[in-house]
Amino acid sequence: MAFSIAVHSSGGAQQVAPDVAAKAPVEPTKDDVVVIGRRGSILGGIDAVAVVDSAIIAATGATTIGELLRSIRGITQSADGSDPIFLLNGQRVSGYPDIGALPPEAIEKVEVLPEPAALAFGYPPTRRVLNFITKRRFRQTEVRGTAGTTTRGGSDRGNLNLGVTRLRDDSRLTLGLEYRRTDPLLQSKRAIANDPAIIFDAIGNVTGTNGGEIDPALSALAGGLVSVAPVPFAAGDRSSLAGYAARANQPRLFDLGPYRTLIPANDAVKAEAVFADRLGETLAGSLSLGVERSRDRSTLGPAVATLTVPETNPASPFSRPVLLNRYLTEVPTLGAQQTTTTLRAGGVLRGTFAGWRWDATASLEQKRVAGYSERGIDLTAANAAIAVGADPFAPFDAGLLATRLTDRARLRTRTAGLKSVATNAPVDLPAGPVTVTATVEFERSSAVSTTRGPNPFDLSLGRSRIEGGVAVDLPLASRRQDVLPFIGELSVNAAFNARRVGGFGALDDHSMGVAWAPFTGLQFLAQSRHSAAAPGVEALSSPEVRVANIYAFDFTNARTELVTLIQGGNPDLRAERRRVRSLTATIKPFAKREIRVGATYEATTVRDQTGTVYALTPETEPLLPELFTRDATGRLTSLTIRPINFYRERLRTLNMTVSANGALGRPPAAGADAGKAPPRPTYYVGAGPSIKFSDRLQLRPGAPELDLLRGATVTGGGNPRAFGYAYGGISYLGSGGTFDFWYGGGSRVRNADPAADLALAPIFKLNIGTYISVHHFTPKQEWTSHLQLKVDVNNVTDARQSIRDRQGNVPYRLQPGFLDPVGRVVSVTLRKLF
Repeated sequence: MAFSIAVHSSGGAQQVAPDVAAKAPVEPTKDDVVVIGRRGSILGGIDAVAVVDSAIIAATGATTIGELLRSIRGITQSADGSDPIFLLNGQRVSGYPDIGALPPEAIEKVEVLPEPAALAFGYPPTRRVLNFITKRRFRQTEVRGTAGTTTRGGSDRGNLNLGVTRLRDDSRLTLGLEYRRTDPLLQSKRAIANDPAIIFDAIGNVTGTNGGEIDPALSALAGGLVSVAPVPFAAGDRSSLAGYAARANQPRLFDLGPYRTLIPANDAVKAEAVFADRLGETLAGSLSLGVERSRDRSTLGPAVATLTVPETNPASPFSRPVLLNRYLTEVPTLGAQQTTTTLRAGGVLRGTFAGWRWDATASLEQKRVAGYSERGIDLTAANAAIAVGADPFAPFDAGLLATRLTDRARLRTRTAGLKSVATNAPVDLPAGPVTVTATVEFERSSAVSTTRGPNPFDLSLGRSRIEGGVAVDLPLASRRQDVLPFIGELSVNAAFNARRVGGFGALDDHSMGVAWAPFTGLQFLAQSRHSAAAPGVEALSSPEVRVANIYAFDFTNARTELVTLIQGGNPDLRAERRRVRSLTATIKPFAKREIRVGATYEATTVRDQTGTVYALTPETEPLLPELFTRDATGRLTSLTIRPINFYRERLRTLNMTVSANGALGRPPAAGADAGKAPPRPTYYVGAGPSIKFSDRLQLRPGAPELDLLRGATVTGGGNPRAFGYAYGGISYLGSGGTFDFWYGGGSRVRNADPAADLALAPIFKLNIGTYISVHHFTPKQEWTSHLQLKVDVNNVTDARQSIRDRQGNVPYRLQPGFLDPVGRVVSVTLRKLF
């Protein structure tokens, strides 16, 4: 089993257990320097979706910010599934690493605000805002190690982490080092049945040259037309038709399990550092640096060979040419490897000037991807040898199979950006100040991609983006200011961004919204947003790579085929244009309890969105003939998966959330010494059911709409109308447990052919975890101080999507072992704080 160990530096932090907790945070004194701008809470006119304090953070058992975000992801994702915007102490950061490098113990509170709050920080109102408020004094060093494995065997994994954190007022230092490893998962480790439609075998199966009859004499001997026959095991039986007639029309199947990986082997190392401090009396800034290198290695199975055997070959008993379909197991299997190296730097400079709070963020990232994929073996020499009399049914000499068809691809992308945001309240209205946020942004991106091999490819792209925008929040009524108090709190907001993107011309975003809280604890948000965005550089420029021996389900012929998969970018992509109208209601029924209920209805129309078609169905195939290749018999031989533009998609969804957290038991009596009160268990719980009312996709202008909720598909899977999640946890004296689950309703992929008409059963995936403070149970063992043991079980019931056709059969490519090869995973984490 792969294993790991991990390190962070602790002292002055409230940890997940009393013994792990260091000294209480030091209260600021009169000599403390006041941070520039706003440090801390950003709660104001717009009610929070949720507020998560340090006790609830501890209850999640999270050992990293990433784990914390996964625990509360239900309340952090926007209605359309977008990831949130991150703030630190109410201020913008250069990127997620500024947040992700912090340990959870350094966080005092997390505020989750709805999408309209993003306007005040220079972002469009399409993503929720997460504000992480840190403790003013914090010191911690951490060592953490995790070892895990799948319960069905294979794909052991682990990681080792070392981290150091120092916080003091506005000064911040975080250092992190991580190593990750995942072992490969061979197909033989999963219960995957052989596909009778795949006629390749290590010795071989014989077919006719046109897919029809092999030989009239063989058909007469077998008593019926023979279109496929396995090559006899015994070499002496191969020279007569009787040896082939014995198993006529019964192709021999081959187990690819020991030769193919379902999950590649992976090794990765990452290092990052973040520094932040004041820069004089009027400025503050931060700098973050990071580097990561990851390598994947896959085994693709033996090379496939379809060899022409002429009737004149001495080893052939046939009266006409035939095709021999076999795997070339006499030489090493095909392989693929990809190495990705990422360098990142970011910085923030902030200050105040004439009443304006401003900040400037700069970022620079370079990514290099290099790899190769062996997609076959050149059969020229083998076919030539067969033509002059070599035995095609015996293993070939290695020299005939020495030339491999290999694609070697490289991609380098560079992105440099600068964004400045300034916020002020220049005008005071009776209902409150008018907030104005102005942004200016510049970005330069470039990409160079090459492929060397049988199908060479070269592409170089470069583009610049410059944009500016302004957002205004205007209060109209306020009970707090006694302006139209019978209305409550009412404000309107508007934003406009104009940009010019190289190769795409002028694009713009604009939005308008209303926030209304008729009384405390109830708020309504209405928003209308129009946006235009150019596709990413990687989507435009990724090099073309061909991967052999990939299973694909052909919805047109209702069978699984071994195809060559062609992947790459698309330089002809157009800009996406999106219109979203939403209405949100948030309720906090009890003023002194952290219980919140929310619902968001969204109506979305997207034109020219960048998407990928993974399934060629009778509906999509006529519209996208460039994405597939068939042979003369109609068999699918290659499939192209690259981003394209979908003409239009229209969605109507309702997303609901409910969350609660707090302490169990009776609170201390009024006036009692809270420090002497016995500790109480803390809990958090939440759920997020969603319903799709409609989802209609039109791939090309004038083409029929595909109803993705009623059986149409471009992914090959279903699209459930109802789905949702839930999560929760409880903690007491540093030990506790957590759970989360995801549910997806049943769905259909409709097809006139019963073998391609698929029913997808509902699926329920449950994850549980438990953690203990070791020192709490061994108080006399000093070495256990600040030591935590954590056990996680992902997918407790080993649930996998069940898919059957109308006849009750499971298509080969849609077996559970392919759809989710990982299944249940058990991991153990040991964490030591110093």
